[in-house]
Amino acid sequence: MSRIARVETFRVDLPVLKTFVFASGTAGSAGATAPHIFVKLIDDEGRFGWGEARPSPSWSYETAETILSTIHGYLGPAVIGLPISDRWGLHQRMRQVIGLGPSTGQPIAKAAVDVALHDLCARAAGMTLRAFLGGSDERAEVELSYTLTAHDAPSVREDVAEGRTAGFRHFNYKVAVEPATDLAIAGTIRDEAGPDAFVWADANQGLSLHGARRLAAGLAAAGTDVLEQPLRADAGHLMVALRQSTTMPLAVDESSVSATDFFRTAAAGVVDYLVIKVTRSAGLWPTLQQIAIADAAGLGLLVSGLTDSMITKLAACQVAAAVGCTGPAGLNGSQFVDDSELFPTKGELEVGGFVRLGSGLGIGIEPDETALRRLAGDAVAASVS
Repeated sequence: MSRIARVETFRVDLPVLKTFVFASGTAGSAGATAPHIFVKLIDDEGRFGWGEARPSPSWSYETAETILSTIHGYLGPAVIGLPISDRWGLHQRMRQVIGLGPSTGQPIAKAAVDVALHDLCARAAGMTLRAFLGGSDERAEVELSYTLTAHDAPSVREDVAEGRTAGFRHFNYKVAVEPATDLAIAGTIRDEAGPDAFVWADANQGLSLHGARRLAAGLAAAGTDVLEQPLRADAGHLMVALRQSTTMPLAVDESSVSATDFFRTAAAGVVDYLVIKVTRSAGLWPTLQQIAIADAAGLGLLVSGLTDSMITKLAACQVAAAVGCTGPAGLNGSQFVDDSELFPTKGELEVGGFVRLGSGLGIGIEPDETALRRLAGDAVAASVS
């Protein structure tokens, strides 16, 4: 059995195409850049796999600097010599050097290593990632959700029209950014999107219990299908109170970092959906544990991301396809970040509001390494071996 022999990291600052604001901050401003950390795992036979970390400090405590130092000083050295098939062992080793706190401890950094290992394992097995995870290659399509950024009715109409022109049928939007307009735009979005669209509101922890009760009632009346993470991640007791006062379908994101977190939430009966977010959950292995809990509890699945590049987008879609989740998936990286120089063939996979997974091994895509090294420049980090 081959073993992990080398871990390489690359920091690249990709151009931001469009400003993306949510309740706790922003994922980038148009004209600026956004950091992405790419991780390459290489085994002792020269095979490789790719992962990615997309820090967003206003959403999570991890930064580009902490991700790099965590991988270089702790996670990388810990996993060298591990058999590439030992996904359980990978997380045991990572947990030993970066322990548990209120969360899984540097989950975005751990996710980059985990995804790279899964990519490497599937490539070594000669399989697509979805088949390696126990799914079927016949499930090869995941529909995407278009992220709306406007907070007034005329601009919302333009946003929805732009999404529909690009081939999207489903839409997600942020609430608790401009609270005075949340209810005003909810009806506009439903009217413009049409009755068959799945419309998904995300509060990113931005509401009080009173505000969440009021908003939930208004969103339900306006035809929004689900309200995601209305309350603070550490306020489970408030989610119980909200559940008791509304029939609006609810979902959690930031408050479900680990399988333990989601087990507690599912057992309390406060949500209708699990939001699958690979980077939040420290990778694919812990994500699959959460999915199993959701399945046992009879809960639905939604997929979202952190304005990631094609590495995380494809990995998340491979997981979704493996477990039969066809979308819509709020994987909106291409709306907000330009990664086309790294992934010049992405247009073959992301078409008209759908990700169409091919037969490529592993995740099904890899960065152009020549472009990656050029863009990283002095930010190419020292390898661990």
